[in-house]
Amino acid sequence: MARRPIDDLDPVEWAELVNRTWIVHNNLNNSAQDWMDYLDSLEDGRLVPSCEIARAMCQVRDPLDDPKPWFYAGLFHLATADEARRFLPNHRVTRATIPTMVDDDAVLLWLDRITPETRVLLDRLRAAIQQVGK
Repeated sequence: MARRPIDDLDPVEWAELVNRTWIVHNNLNNSAQDWMDYLDSLEDGRLVPSCEIARAMCQVRDPLDDPKPWFYAGLFHLATADEARRFLPNHRVTRATIPTMVDDDAVLLWLDRITPETRVLLDRLRAAIQQVGK
């Protein structure tokens, strides 16, 4: 496959560009930009790895999969539980992929009610995160 100009962007520029191109529910794109701005202001070393994980998640997904859940699961992977609650109040799939949210009561309650299709997606996202998020 030929390289595209987007492939040459640094991870943060890539993530910001990709995030701006999508139409998403509940302003997830705004939450994602706020997340990246927040990480940039913290200067704790998580911004670039978060964007790298988002890119890697998009690369490991099946080409027929919607890339958005993969991207956002990767982007928010390094969030603390408090950060996930703050930046993802209405984004259950993404919250459920974050390791610090595994025992969260709201996530556990939601997991008891999801469809088999959502469970399959969540399991695939979690498995991929284990691969690329190290």
